[in-house]
Amino acid sequence: MAHKNPHVDKFDQVNLFSAETYAAVAGTRKRRPFNYKAILIVFDLLTALTAFLLGGWLSGYKFDITTPVFSVFQLLAFVFISLSFFPSAKLYSHHLIFGRRNHAKGLARAMAYGGSTILLIVLIYTWPQAFSDQAIIPIFFVLAIVILLLSRFIYGQLLNILQIMGISFLVTGTFGLIDPVNVPDIILNWHVIAVGFLVLTLFLAIGRYFLVHIFFCVIMRKQFRRQVLIVGHNPDTERIANYIIKAKAPYWISGTVESEKEQKMKIVIPKASLGRLDNLPDILHQNHLDEIIVTDPNIEKALLISLVDFCTSVGIDVWLPPKVMPIIDIKLYLDRFCGLSMVCLRSTRNAWLYNKVKHIFDAIIGLLLFIVFLPIVAITAIAIKADTKGPVFYLPQVVGKSGNRFNMFKFRTMIIDSDPGVHQEYVTKLIQGEIGESGTDDQTLKITDDPRITRVGRFLRKLSLDELPQIINVVKGEMSLVGPRPCLMYEYDLYHDWHKKRTKVRPGITGLWQVSGRSNVTFDDMILLDLYYVYNRSFMMDFNTLYETVFVVLQRKGAY
Repeated sequence: MAHKNPHVDKFDQVNLFSAETYAAVAGTRKRRPFNYKAILIVFDLLTALTAFLLGGWLSGYKFDITTPVFSVFQLLAFVFISLSFFPSAKLYSHHLIFGRRNHAKGLARAMAYGGSTILLIVLIYTWPQAFSDQAIIPIFFVLAIVILLLSRFIYGQLLNILQIMGISFLVTGTFGLIDPVNVPDIILNWHVIAVGFLVLTLFLAIGRYFLVHIFFCVIMRKQFRRQVLIVGHNPDTERIANYIIKAKAPYWISGTVESEKEQKMKIVIPKASLGRLDNLPDILHQNHLDEIIVTDPNIEKALLISLVDFCTSVGIDVWLPPKVMPIIDIKLYLDRFCGLSMVCLRSTRNAWLYNKVKHIFDAIIGLLLFIVFLPIVAITAIAIKADTKGPVFYLPQVVGKSGNRFNMFKFRTMIIDSDPGVHQEYVTKLIQGEIGESGTDDQTLKITDDPRITRVGRFLRKLSLDELPQIINVVKGEMSLVGPRPCLMYEYDLYHDWHKKRTKVRPGITGLWQVSGRSNVTFDDMILLDLYYVYNRSFMMDFNTLYETVFVVLQRKGAY
């Protein structure tokens, strides 16, 4: 019999953000006609193309029109290289490009990485003796050792260094596939690239300054600025509002909403109170708000998550000072709201393309992993059978996306007919906050020294091999490689309503709390980490999580 949750969220009783209010607000939200990001992308592409064509003209180089496909491909390849680091340098971020200093630093950093990538490509072609069959392995070996030794000091730049190498090898490999015999003409005339890149740097520096800081921030300031609402009345509200105004950030503070009693604030320009939080749907209906900042550190989690879920569903990003969601500040990197360190929970309105591509990626990679790990699965199955009596697999019924149930594959790590009440009692105390309140390492999300675990099972859990059969669930489409972990049925019955928001996406074999906190976090913190993934999921976050999972498993951190 499932334990009834004694806690009833006050916000769930009110249910301010119902399906009716969602439909009313979502129906009135239209896309802005002024899309600054599209304008910037088109400008950068045309500027890069013009710069390299001009570089060829200044150097006396003519693209071979008799082989237009290859010639144009060479040109576009270097246009792509030059601009490939712009997203990682935040050169399309509304929050950062408005500041002249941040914009200049980002542009300089992106151009430095792009220039390094081009230089590496030229070296690969013009220094063939170093990259011969005999020398390539020693060079890569030495390079790998150097990167490993320097990784502690250049950790923040390591991803960019790997990206430089990856793009360089991708471009040279593609050139080789198109014409495996001849060196590309543009490489033989490397001064064309040098002149074109210098012209591009100059054009972008001047052009972006006028486009962003004159056209966007002055001439089109009204269209460039976004509407932001601040929820809360406290010192953080005052600090953030004053910062936005004094820094001349591209935001217009529409007003404030009280989550508790109204208090007077000393803001540079007084902002009207638009009402209380229970009027938020009407406020969103009447105002075209782009983003919301929640500054109240005492706001109930149920209320906060319901607010976030509603806002992100209708296309509004939600920002939080670190103290509102401290586990994110401790475990993950923070975003920047116009230079301020804050937690961002992004709109999920346009996540359908990501979901479709990820589903295909999971199916393909899951099938390949199943084939690769098949010998390990076979050996593990034999070991389990030899150790104790019982089936090889444990097939608990778990809760997946949108509350759907399915049988999850796991290697059996316990003796048969073990008492499930031990775990059920532990989970009940955990969810009710009776375990893990102090956040010490001995208070975890898993039972330690469980006497029901077999000898082979203990070994499998230490290496997380008991989770390996879940690749089958990934191939079947019930799970993903990355996502919140699936929960058992009696765990789900104990969840508060805001906990259940983690089931908005397919559960995963690994997730953010596995790589950032593993078992050594409180239950509510685990839920918050999962929800951070739900609202910020991206391919880059998925790849980083899979990458970090390898090291967490090898270190056997938090495995019991």
